Amino acid sequence: MAAYLISDEGNISIVLNGRQYFVSSTDKDHSLVMDALKADKTEDEIVLIIDKEARVQDYLLDSEVKIKDGCVVYQEEEVHNALTEKIISFMRLGLPVQPLINFLKNMMKNPSFSSRKELFDFLAHKSLPITEDGHFLAYKAVSNDFKDKYTGDVDNSVGETPSMARFGVDDDRNNGCSAGLHAGTLEYVQSYGRFCEDEDVTDQCIIVKINPEDVVSVPTDCNCQKLRTTSYEVLALYSGEMEYNLATDEGDEWDEDYDDDDYEDYEDYDTDDWDLSEHLEELGEEVNLDGSPVTFQIDVTSVNPFEDQFKDKNGFYN
Repeated sequence: MAAYLISDEGNISIVLNGRQYFVSSTDKDHSLVMDALKADKTEDEIVLIIDKEARVQDYLLDSEVKIKDGCVVYQEEEVHNALTEKIISFMRLGLPVQPLINFLKNMMKNPSFSSRKELFDFLAHKSLPITEDGHFLAYKAVSNDFKDKYTGDVDNSVGETPSMARFGVDDDRNNGCSAGLHAGTLEYVQSYGRFCEDEDVTDQCIIVKINPEDVVSVPTDCNCQKLRTTSYEVLALYSGEMEYNLATDEGDEWDEDYDDDDYEDYEDYDTDDWDLSEHLEELGEEVNLDGSPVTFQIDVTSVNPFEDQFKDKNGFYN
């Protein structure tokens, strides 16, 4: 049985396997430790609750991954703390942790230090899913025919794997819209995609699979909700609902009550049947259209007298 002491404030001081631990009453593991003590758990079982390094290291059987000072270390290089917390949260839920390890290995193959760091900003933003092989899923808006929205040349049909050379992708995260293959969160897709209920017009939202090794930059605009990469695989068409936001070229909102029949008279109107002389006669005017110059006289009786300086000797305006 472990030796421990609980203060009036609820802080726990405990010795496990010859090592002393302190658990604050505000620690997120406090209730788990209290439950373990009440259930008379063994010291080894309580250590796995308190000692993050021990429980992660025991759980990870990969020789390339270690836990040092509460951080994940891969081949002697410290990795962002967010990954450590993610691994621990998976362990608490009894979920397989190997996908995270595979993700770590793929990410560490990325040749850019800044790209690896920026990728955590992106994934932490909306907790995008990580696949079994250590890739992650993101979303992308494409045109109705599954071509990219910028050039209209890149095929984003399900099963396609668009790619480009890494040197052609902008690695400056301060450049919002720049060269590269883009993907992001659903919120990002909703912000620039044009969606409506007309299946022949609306953009498509696709699910793409990205290898961390191929990520080049995470622009700071859009609150780190998008990234630029060299490649991705189109897995599926997103089946969830998107908010309708399609607008006209003039910037007006899409009018679902618009009826083409309202404009049939304009479409059927033949301008060849329109005659200027007949139109003027209807207005009570007479005009000579035999080819001679036409002169129009302006009634200036109501014009302010000071404007006479603009008239010629015949009373016409210059």
